[in-house]
Amino acid sequence: MKPVLCSFVLLAVVCCLVQSAPTESSVKVKNSELKVVDQSNNHDPEEFNWSYELSDGREVRQNAFWNTKPDGTRYLQVNGLYSYVGPDGVKYTVSYFADETGYHPTVIVGDQPLYPEGPQDIDPKVLASLLG
Repeated sequence: MKPVLCSFVLLAVVCCLVQSAPTESSVKVKNSELKVVDQSNNHDPEEFNWSYELSDGREVRQNAFWNTKPDGTRYLQVNGLYSYVGPDGVKYTVSYFADETGYHPTVIVGDQPLYPEGPQDIDPKVLASLLG
């Protein structure tokens, strides 16, 4: 069970890193101008928390901790988000949690949750790219 759980955590971290990778619109900001505005990194055997925010508006946060079912079975709970400001000036965010039931994302455009409630006025290709 532990190898499956470790694979799950690794997949969640990789997805966050891929989603926070620079896009064509963010390349407009010269790398020398891009600054880390805030960052944290706290690891413990029972949980971890890490985050960073860049001067171009990108933000990534994730925490994980062991949780216990009523039957005593332990599982890893992962919570996080990643976001960026699009070329249209709107902030796009994917907030998620992952546990023994799977990955559960919520897409937020500006201040409006769009998914899982249902996409409204968003290109399906954009939604697919946000969800990975």
